[in-house]
Amino acid sequence: MFHNRCIYTSFVRNNERSRLGWYLHNWEETMKRNYKVIQWATGITGQASLRSIIRNPSLELVGVKVYADEKNGKDAGDLIGESPIGVTCTQDTEKIMALDADCVIYCPMPWDVAEMCAILSSGKHIVTPCPYWFPYTQDEEDAEKLISACKRGGVNLHASGINPGGIAEMLPLTLTGLCNRIDRITMTEYGDCRDYGSEGVIRDLMNLGRTPEEADTNPVKDLLTSFWNEPIDMIAEGLGSEVINYSAEHNYVLANQPIETAAGTIDKGTIALNNYRHIGKTKEGTEIIQEQIWFMDNIYQERLESKMEIPQDSGWRIRIEGDVNLVVDVRLDAPTQPERTAMGISLTGFHCVNAVEATCEAKPNGIKTFLDLPLITGTMGSYSVFD
Repeated sequence: MFHNRCIYTSFVRNNERSRLGWYLHNWEETMKRNYKVIQWATGITGQASLRSIIRNPSLELVGVKVYADEKNGKDAGDLIGESPIGVTCTQDTEKIMALDADCVIYCPMPWDVAEMCAILSSGKHIVTPCPYWFPYTQDEEDAEKLISACKRGGVNLHASGINPGGIAEMLPLTLTGLCNRIDRITMTEYGDCRDYGSEGVIRDLMNLGRTPEEADTNPVKDLLTSFWNEPIDMIAEGLGSEVINYSAEHNYVLANQPIETAAGTIDKGTIALNNYRHIGKTKEGTEIIQEQIWFMDNIYQERLESKMEIPQDSGWRIRIEGDVNLVVDVRLDAPTQPERTAMGISLTGFHCVNAVEATCEAKPNGIKTFLDLPLITGTMGSYSVFD
């Protein structure tokens, strides 16, 4: 009897080891999975995400879509100042679309919703810093198109980035978990833009270097309002509420002298500080505010006609007011402003790339916001506790 029990016990232990080995083998195989990724557009943000794809041990770069003639035919590694990696950049959209890939990091400016739908319909997931962070209220028409394309391709779309795309909504929502009554949530971005070299972004989107009259009639103004209302809607949804009233304030400060910047000269009498405040009020009365203070001077603002309170060169401040008052500053820690600017741009690209796995694995298919995905973290390597 004792002998039989030993045989049985030995069998169970061996069987359990076998099952454990099977589970570990499959777990390790899952952990080793590489996602094939295309980088679509290689501007300032696109180059940051390209660098992040190449470094990520769980991702395999299979293609790079470029727009500039001088980038066509270059090796992707050469494009970012690294060693060649054997992936050639191309302007050929059909060639890129024909590639076998799991996900596209889609970074063109301007973006093209029809192009995005074509990518999704082809069976490729998209992670993008472009809009559609939470489009269901602000852009129902495009949201429906994108959701239909996701279903056709059996894939997901996730809009990521930083602001919007993370610090605008994910961090404020996380901090609300420490609070009870919430009267107001304010997220303010401070941006010294002198070293940002994209003239299109600086002048066309940020209105820096334009006259107030040009800024007020800029057709992008309504688009920007939609941009900032999306994280407001997402925060309200995350709180189990909804926005019943929207408002906006646009304040400009002009240059009192010419200011030389990476995007050209900001002429005297044109906008050198742009302050946008977009406000949503929930049915419970909580105010959710998305504020931007973009400026073309240092924080002392000596070359501006008037001054605003700017506590840091570049970064973000999250303020929650209620029965608990919280102020959290997110600062870019670098010795020079050009380095801080480069860091801020890199954050956007890195955050997109880190979201690839969660986006590819999410079910059911469709638009996936931060409310739908698990926590997005950095990928440090392929180390396993079982090694």
